[in-house]
Amino acid sequence: MIATMPTGWRGRALALAVLFIVLAAFYVVAVAPLLDLYAEREATAATRRSLLPKLNAVAGELPALRTRVAELRTATDSHKLTLEGASDAVASAALQGRIEQLARAAAVTIGSTEILPAEMQGEYHRIGLRLLMNGPYASLVQLLAKVETATPPLVVENLQIRSLARRAAAPASSAPGLDASLDVYGFRENKTPAKP
Repeated sequence: MIATMPTGWRGRALALAVLFIVLAAFYVVAVAPLLDLYAEREATAATRRSLLPKLNAVAGELPALRTRVAELRTATDSHKLTLEGASDAVASAALQGRIEQLARAAAVTIGSTEILPAEMQGEYHRIGLRLLMNGPYASLVQLLAKVETATPPLVVENLQIRSLARRAAAPASSAPGLDASLDVYGFRENKTPAKP
């Protein structure tokens, strides 16, 4: 079989072609995957090198972020969301005292207060007061603004405002007063255990 192989320039050309095919096959089977693996690893290393300063910056912010989370948790814990009191009556009295403070600060006179029956709403008792009050328009608006931003949060319903006829003894320069009636509600946690 070796005797039948071409010789001369044809043999050399055939030998070069076979060598080229063997080298190409070796490149496809062994070298190309290694080059691809190297390029992939190099890209991963470059990505990690570019992320390193960002990760260091974030790691440097971590203690400040932990401090901020602790502050927010403390603020949330200290921010009351419900009325205090062991019973609905105690919570109603606390609500009444809080409304009287707000009314006094806004220069509004409370004429009468009626305690509304407590209602169960899920895990909370809805505690309410019906108030009749009077005062100048600006003072009533100030009181409503204070109720809206009160802690614990309060809800105003059934607001009715009526104009008062000017009293004969009142000086003409005084601002006309208004009568207002409204219901104010707060919520108290139901702390009684459920009955079996």
